[in-house]
Amino acid sequence: MTVPAAGDAACTAADSGARTASPPYATGAGGAGTRRVLSRSGGAATLVALALLVLAPVLRRYDLGASPPYLVAGLLLGLPHGAVDHLVPAWRSTRTRPLRTRLAVLLGYATIATAALLAFRAAPTPATLTFLALSVLHFGTADEGFHAERAGRPIRYPVSGVLARGGPPVVVPLALWPGTVDPLMTSVAPGAAALLTVEVRLLAAAGLLLAVTATVVRALRAGRTAEAGEPVLLILLFAAVPPALAVGAYFAAWHSTRHVARLLSDDPANRDDLAAGRLGPPVHRFIRRAALPSLAAVAVLAALVGGPADPLPATVAVLAALTVPHAALVAWTDRSGSAGTPRHDHS
Repeated sequence: MTVPAAGDAACTAADSGARTASPPYATGAGGAGTRRVLSRSGGAATLVALALLVLAPVLRRYDLGASPPYLVAGLLLGLPHGAVDHLVPAWRSTRTRPLRTRLAVLLGYATIATAALLAFRAAPTPATLTFLALSVLHFGTADEGFHAERAGRPIRYPVSGVLARGGPPVVVPLALWPGTVDPLMTSVAPGAAALLTVEVRLLAAAGLLLAVTATVVRALRAGRTAEAGEPVLLILLFAAVPPALAVGAYFAAWHSTRHVARLLSDDPANRDDLAAGRLGPPVHRFIRRAALPSLAAVAVLAALVGGPADPLPATVAVLAALTVPHAALVAWTDRSGSAGTPRHDHS
């Protein structure tokens, strides 16, 4: 989730010539290309989670994956997934004026992120707890949207599904790894861990298990076996792998990768490449567009750290600040699609 930048002149020509991407539930080449790239990203994320599960005994035996650098590295690797947010509204419709839309999104994005960052620095404890709740909501709705788009069905947000898919990265470490998580949380917000009492964590864990059960049963009844297994896989991942590594890997390899895959299929300039099964050009196009905003976010982070101090508090603060407008934009994009305008309909 990075601050978008306005410098995309290099890609404007490609955009202007390809404003008619197919909806995600189309049966033509565009729809098939979308489902292909989403399937690849989903499979890659699952393989990373399974690999970490296999390595979990080794990680725990040699005390690997519990220190803050693992978490910071994962958060930084995942930052670029929001770097092209300023382009998404113009991709969504030919009725928008790209330059005016980008400037409006940039201004709104920067205003909301700045306000969130100031709130985080002024009141870190309530801001951290709010960020944890927002993370559950954002992760859960993102996965529900990903699965719906990959399957070519309208996006819906069942409460149990959102909690089952977004809850494991937050609830499981808090419930099962308090000795590791609480010091990290205290370094970010000194009073936050104390407010999350044992009773609160157990209640959250019980609610998560109920949501996972309902989601698994619903997915199995619908014949979606792979979708049914994912919440269980995530619970096992966060239960077995030290939380700094588990959360960092989840953010970079699961959440961010899936979001980038959706963005690749959103970009109208990628339609022909994806329809032909060419993934390289869309990935290179995304990297080119995301580079400057990502570097800007890292520069802001470096300025906030300002020395050899622990980078975790500043990293979490910047990430939390950027999450607020990013989550709002993703929610708007998915909601406009589920309300009747297909996510990739640029008519």
